[in-house]
Amino acid sequence: MSGRGASRALLVALVACGGAAKPAGPVAEPAVDERAAEKDAKGLVVEIYRTLDRGKTDSMFSLLSDPLIVFGPRRGDAMTTRADALVALGKIIDPKAKKRTAMRSSGLSVVVSQGGHSAWAFDVVNFEGQSVAVTAVLSNTSDLWSVSAAALAALPSAGKVKAESARDAIVPPGAASTGKIGAQAQAVVDEFKKGLVDQDSWGTDLMSRSDAIVAGPSAGQVARGKHAIQQMWKMRTKAGVREATSGELTAQVTPDGQLAWLSAPVTRVADGEDPLPLRIFAVYEREGAAWKLIVLHEAVAIDEPGSGTPFKKIVPPAPAPKVEPAKPDAKPADAAKAKSKKKKKPRPPRAEGD
Repeated sequence: MSGRGASRALLVALVACGGAAKPAGPVAEPAVDERAAEKDAKGLVVEIYRTLDRGKTDSMFSLLSDPLIVFGPRRGDAMTTRADALVALGKIIDPKAKKRTAMRSSGLSVVVSQGGHSAWAFDVVNFEGQSVAVTAVLSNTSDLWSVSAAALAALPSAGKVKAESARDAIVPPGAASTGKIGAQAQAVVDEFKKGLVDQDSWGTDLMSRSDAIVAGPSAGQVARGKHAIQQMWKMRTKAGVREATSGELTAQVTPDGQLAWLSAPVTRVADGEDPLPLRIFAVYEREGAAWKLIVLHEAVAIDEPGSGTPFKKIVPPAPAPKVEPAKPDAKPADAAKAKSKKKKKPRPPRAEGD
């Protein structure tokens, strides 16, 4: 699915759109048809695209929920209120502009959870030659869809990331945000922390779903589905990728209790590479009593040279060296042969004349 918009502000508005404020804890509502729910959730995004294409930012007020959380795309972008989102939007969109640059979507994904009351969305939008990735969590309460949290990030080339990292100019988007862990989200935090060093635990979850998505910090690093994620994860494993948090974690569970999201600034290291500050935005889906990772979005922002230095001070520990199993003293076949000889009785001497 593709849409048009006026500018990168579309992404800011996307994460701010919605209806009524949400209750603090899980809310039991009658299940709805999931196909209809998916259609409505996508329709919400399309309506935002069209509204911004017209430049009617003032008409967005009735669609904004409060509170809301937005990380990125720049270092200082960490919004938590409707007012913040409107101010940011007003600085970018000019309602009097006669010409608006078309924005292209590379393929919007919206996946609805069980019961049809929550969903997550992912898209990569190209605007004026720049790719921007957005991940959002949506909730449907009393037939009103809203976006409660999201991460936005430009996707520079791998060469650009390497060059800016050498100048210590890479920082996590929304680096100035403060963390808050919801009352229902501690189990999600625990699952996330296990995968920081043992990334195979994340990979197992992601490769179990055909609709899972992994988005890296550079252009072209988006994997959708089991096969693509498996190929990406082989490269991560070979490179020895591991991460450590370099700031406060934020995590919440959707009102229906079916989805949870978590975000944190981290420092990623790999064999032969310099530490890379970035922000992770992860989406988890409830599976029985457990939480399974379904979206992993890693994002970077480019700031002033030297601004990334503080984030590189916290790095994950080096992996423990692999211990080869000890070789047995004797081969099993040799041991069995020796045992057989030991049990064999000697033949009695033969009498003369026999």
